[in-house]
Amino acid sequence: MTIATTAADDEAQLRTLINEWAAAVRAKDVDAVMRHYAHDVVVFDVMPPLFVKGVDAYRRNWQSWFDALEGQADFQFTELHLEVSGDLAYCFSVNRLRARYRDGAKHDAQTRATVCFRKRDGRWQVVHEHASVPMPVPEPACG
Repeated sequence: MTIATTAADDEAQLRTLINEWAAAVRAKDVDAVMRHYAHDVVVFDVMPPLFVKGVDAYRRNWQSWFDALEGQADFQFTELHLEVSGDLAYCFSVNRLRARYRDGAKHDAQTRATVCFRKRDGRWQVVHEHASVPMPVPEPACG
């Protein structure tokens, strides 16, 4: 049985999903982070490996990163834009992440992300995610 929803309902569901995901990152809760990923998700990430296919492989990446952190992470969306159309949706955002690694190193960076969602059996899932970090502009050579 398919339950009809409005675009406003879908947008509200997706915003809830996105906010729950961000809270899970801050809490380093890998189960909650992975809850909304499709089993066949494809991810282009900023951390190696740069290409990951499948929820189990991506879960290992998250767990490894969480294990390297001391305490919780400070993760915030500084900008977020969401579009919904039928059973497909996407969002793009600029994110701020601050954390401290167990070795004492501090991490403070802005990333860009694009996330694609598909509604399957009435449930929104992440089917593709792409994160990137701006490249530094090289200083011009003097000479």
